[in-house]
Amino acid sequence: MPFLQSSLLIVPRATGTGTFAMGVFDKLARLANSLVEKIPKPPTIYDPNMYPVSVCLQKFVGIYQKKGLGYAYNKVRMESTLRVGEFVGTDDNGNHYYEDLNAPYTRTRWVEYPVPSGTWAIEDRYDGTMVSPEWYGWLHYMHDKPGHQVRQEYVKGFQQPHTICQTMQRPEYLDPNTLEPREFNIHQPPGQWGNRKPRGRIGNKYESWYKPESAPKLRNYADNAKTLHIE
Repeated sequence: MPFLQSSLLIVPRATGTGTFAMGVFDKLARLANSLVEKIPKPPTIYDPNMYPVSVCLQKFVGIYQKKGLGYAYNKVRMESTLRVGEFVGTDDNGNHYYEDLNAPYTRTRWVEYPVPSGTWAIEDRYDGTMVSPEWYGWLHYMHDKPGHQVRQEYVKGFQQPHTICQTMQRPEYLDPNTLEPREFNIHQPPGQWGNRKPRGRIGNKYESWYKPESAPKLRNYADNAKTLHIE
């Protein structure tokens, strides 16, 4: 016997000239299915076409027209997806925070770091530690207070601005002798592009080979002819 299937109800359907009971059951099944179809469906939370290529290209063109090609190129290198959202605020390090309530949960908030200049090794010039403490909780969904509101309520006036962790970066470490950043005293090979120090010499660059006039004297040599009675 075939079945009439819906999203919430699966009931048998009478075929042909069934009995009176099967006819009544068939009418009840149709009525139940019609009621199920009238129930409002839950809204679609995630849309796989939320970030189509057209939106990314549109944002890329907008950045290119405002900032130039180099800025737009580095922006694409820093972010995997050029998202569009509502601007929430900024912090002392120049980070911009955005929110899109139509995006899936845990993807509604994000931060965009300042775009560095140049094209060489820009990955070493921005880091997650650039996020200020007052924005950390909002960005990680710990609470719903944006950074500027947290600053007004909790941050003291004498607190110093947040600095990024410069581990593995030259300005972080000081020379023990001069107490200056090591970027001024770091070793640079001779001939390196941008070397600020002149090339120093200790003696000649090379020593030419020469043939001595007489054979060199043996070192640590003892004449054992008499002591060992060697003929």
